[in-house]
Amino acid sequence: MITEALLHCAGVGPKRLAQLHAHGIRTWIDVLNQPNGLPKALGRALISESQRCLTALDAGEIQYFTSRFASQDKWRILTHYLDQASFFDIETVGLEHDAAITVISCWHRGSLHHFVEHENLDEFLELLDDIQLLVSFNGSSFDVPRVLDTFHIPELPCAHVDMRWTCFHQGLTGGLKEIGQGAGIVRPRDLQSADGELAVRLWSAWRSFQDHAARELLIRYCASDVLMLVMLARQQAGRQDVPHDTLWAQLPEAPVSELITAPHSDDIPTHRSANQSFGAAFESMFGAGSPQRLRARRTKLVV
Repeated sequence: MITEALLHCAGVGPKRLAQLHAHGIRTWIDVLNQPNGLPKALGRALISESQRCLTALDAGEIQYFTSRFASQDKWRILTHYLDQASFFDIETVGLEHDAAITVISCWHRGSLHHFVEHENLDEFLELLDDIQLLVSFNGSSFDVPRVLDTFHIPELPCAHVDMRWTCFHQGLTGGLKEIGQGAGIVRPRDLQSADGELAVRLWSAWRSFQDHAARELLIRYCASDVLMLVMLARQQAGRQDVPHDTLWAQLPEAPVSELITAPHSDDIPTHRSANQSFGAAFESMFGAGSPQRLRARRTKLVV
């Protein structure tokens, strides 16, 4: 499939691609084997680029393709290199473009890895050095810029594919949760209503009140997005040999209960059971304000 990527070649658009297909030219090998069937104006450029692509394919230079392929063809990279792909997601203190990272989860070589601010966040850089292809959802716009800024690095040391756009070009639109639901991927019950705003509240509860259950749920939520990406990528690649339940079993266990100690804060619940909604618990703590208001309230509580 990856060898059928021709839209990135100079002068090749949808109409020209259809003409090439009509002449039996669909792959880089076809271009090299049938030079007489190529348009004269494009022949030399097509042959040169096909040769470069085959060389990069033999050498495993994934970044050659991620930096050159047309957006419509990047799904081919993910499909071809699925076994080498690592999937990641981040959580932040807010939804702004410059919000600080709190948690990173990454599926790498068949295992989940978790990195938490003030604990081991810098170790994600070491993992990056071992990654060949990093996969995200909307990472080009959010996750990757936050990683570059947080770790003060000019660029990723590996290739990157943003599945938001591979999904878009396959007619799958919306957020990750919406796309996953449409694909029949069902999250564990305790995470079905979790979202980015709850992640902000969970981090506030952990940092402000040392609520270990909030920390555990935040990591579990972040990891669930990563595993959903893994499942979605395998579906798109026609690789459904690993049951969803097997992958969900890799999640950290759901927290059961937690005591919160916050002197002088009468409006904060002192106990939550496993059956109580975390969303409801944190709504009572912070209200339904924006992330900016949540942080302001948190600062006031800990002063």
